[in-house]
Amino acid sequence: MKALSIKQPWASLIAHGIKEIENRTWKTHFRGRIYIHASGTPAKGISLSSLSIDQFNSIPNIEAKITYSAIIGEVDIIDCVVNHHSIWAEKTGGKYVGDGVFVLSEKPIYNWVLANPVLYEKPILNVKGKLSFWEPTPNQSCMSCNKEFFGHDPQYCCNGQECGCIGQPIEPLVCSNECYDKLMGK
Repeated sequence: MKALSIKQPWASLIAHGIKEIENRTWKTHFRGRIYIHASGTPAKGISLSSLSIDQFNSIPNIEAKITYSAIIGEVDIIDCVVNHHSIWAEKTGGKYVGDGVFVLSEKPIYNWVLANPVLYEKPILNVKGKLSFWEPTPNQSCMSCNKEFFGHDPQYCCNGQECGCIGQPIEPLVCSNECYDKLMGK
């Protein structure tokens, strides 16, 4: 699955389902599910005073939950338009010139329309982002089929000697529900 790096606080607002638009200077024809990657640096010049009243009123207190350099969730890209009606859409100047034809007077800002956001309970930390769409590097190996996949870092109950678990993760590292069922003997 592709990933898109987005600066904070925008990445968290998208993952929480508050901001349904991502503004870009480039158009995309891609439609489908992507990872939301929170960039390592915050957006410059963003303060509460730079938001409209509607934008400000739609934001809960999520500052304590903001994470950087991490995959924090997923979302679907369902459309790419100019001058979407959302309060989060940056507008491009222009004028109508008869028969409903809108002529742009400046370089367009594309409003990527997003839907079905999922915020991960545990973000995948320490992930370096890239420009444009990118594929996260596999960081795990399935305990059932040995296929490499991208996923959460495992959690351990101890150092492997305190309880006799031999350092195995609490939850098995598997790439699919099928591999989980196979590993568990279901």
